[in-house]
Amino acid sequence: MPQQNKRTWPRLVFLVVGALAVLGILVYLGTRQAPPPPTLQPTSLATFIAPPAATDVATAAPTEASTQAPTRGFVEASAPVEVPTVDWADVSVYKQAMKPAFAADVDQFVNGNRYLIAATLTLDANATISGAERVRYTNHTTDTLKDIVFRLYPNAPILDGKMKVHDVTVNGAAVSPNFTQEDSVMSVPLAEALAPGKSVELTMSFELVMTGGLDVSYGRFGYKEDVVSGTAWYPTLSVYDAGSGWWTAEPDPKGDPAYTETGLYDVRLTMPADLTVVMSGKEIETTTNADGTVTHRGVTGPMRDHAFMASKRYTVTSKDVDGTQVKVVHYKPSASDQGGLDATANVIKFASDAVSTYNRIFGEYPYAELNVVENPTPSGVEFPGLIQVAENAWFIDQPYLEVIVSHEVAHQWFYAMVGNNQVALPWLDESLASYVEIVYTREVYHSDAKTQAYILHFRARYLHYVTARGGDVTLDLPVTAYDDEGYGAIVYGKGPLFYAKLETVLGIPTVYKALNTYFKRYKYAVVTTADVEKTFEEVSGKDLSALFKQWVTGKDALKDFATPEAAPTATPSALSAEGVAF
Repeated sequence: MPQQNKRTWPRLVFLVVGALAVLGILVYLGTRQAPPPPTLQPTSLATFIAPPAATDVATAAPTEASTQAPTRGFVEASAPVEVPTVDWADVSVYKQAMKPAFAADVDQFVNGNRYLIAATLTLDANATISGAERVRYTNHTTDTLKDIVFRLYPNAPILDGKMKVHDVTVNGAAVSPNFTQEDSVMSVPLAEALAPGKSVELTMSFELVMTGGLDVSYGRFGYKEDVVSGTAWYPTLSVYDAGSGWWTAEPDPKGDPAYTETGLYDVRLTMPADLTVVMSGKEIETTTNADGTVTHRGVTGPMRDHAFMASKRYTVTSKDVDGTQVKVVHYKPSASDQGGLDATANVIKFASDAVSTYNRIFGEYPYAELNVVENPTPSGVEFPGLIQVAENAWFIDQPYLEVIVSHEVAHQWFYAMVGNNQVALPWLDESLASYVEIVYTREVYHSDAKTQAYILHFRARYLHYVTARGGDVTLDLPVTAYDDEGYGAIVYGKGPLFYAKLETVLGIPTVYKALNTYFKRYKYAVVTTADVEKTFEEVSGKDLSALFKQWVTGKDALKDFATPEAAPTATPSALSAEGVAF
């Protein structure tokens, strides 16, 4: 089908939906049900500050080199990808990915999860990545570990990719990993157990195949319409939780698939020269190779995951916002743009408004770059330093576009920096990002009427579901506990209504101050529901246990809807046009 037609028929669908919406704002509110990852107790950043002594590195006895069972139709790579050695104590290069005022944040993660990844992307009918990685893991738990667990997310049914890992070593000695859950969980045994505070270095080679046309899990992963969505594309360290051990749960298709801790990434991606690539962090070197390919080297500041997008269709338009380069990555102009309907200029405005608003209210975005990427996804998906935005909404007459951008940019604060187990507790980031849509509307448009309309949208969605099922549903449940409609109605409906309820109880300035404190306290860490409650109680000076039990851990929120006066509403902000600064 010609490229023009690829973008024409979905646009007509969106326009029909827009025509049926009430007052535009209700469409603008949208019904985006984005996916999520899992939970880790907040840990002290002080544990990451100093590199271990050379004697702190655990050793492994040599064993047979491992090769994953060839059940997925792979052909061995003709030449292994070389992965450089690393001076783990030197983190200076990663500071290039930070705004100058936040460069010292990198020093806190010298003992965080560390990755150096070298990989080559080739395109034919499929997208194939051949790579190798050198990883250092430091045991920040109180337990002595007998193995290190990696997640091979592409092998999980939710992503439907094909990843093979082989030639695994621990401190230079070959080992044979164990693979479970359809090869999506890889356990690397340690010949010498890893005591608390000790570190271990691992290397491995991997191949990944994205079948042409693959577009799964809200479009987060795949190769479609000449766009490579490189997410969950490398063997990823899992999380060890006190009391339960390594996280190995299988993700649910309704939600996000990953659960990760913050670390530092040095990534060298080689690909055809005609591709434009953007990735988490910042590209610091570009090298043209003898075979005509180009190697892009990118580094990150403290981030909990790495993603990249690549396409020959892309071009980039940038704008500085509070010292961050907001890079809007969009399709090159063509006959498919249909007479000036391309919304790139709108996306630049929406993203800029979101970043400046969230900087002021929640706390400053510390990174040098943020990528906002047009993509075949049907809605929007978040990754550290990068968000995907639906190509089918990338039109100036599509109100849903602003919803996607405001929501996904909010995830840079709540998920990317303040992390959570998105599989086990999706409300922690998705409900909050949905509430931030209300904040965005209030602060950008300064309209209590428009803010009220937003809250009424969430209210209608929630009440429609719970009325039909005959009762309320608990908010802090895992993704698997909800049916398809309930996941959206509770996590994306009841969740933002809970924060609106907090506004009516505490006042908007107190809610903003609590979220500012929450962000600064748990930035780069992982939170639980208890951390949210604790922060709001500390900032407000009130006992909120009954309210949290009613709305979050229990299922008795419906009593607040017995009368219109009791239900969450958008009270006048009582804020100046400049808002509140913390």
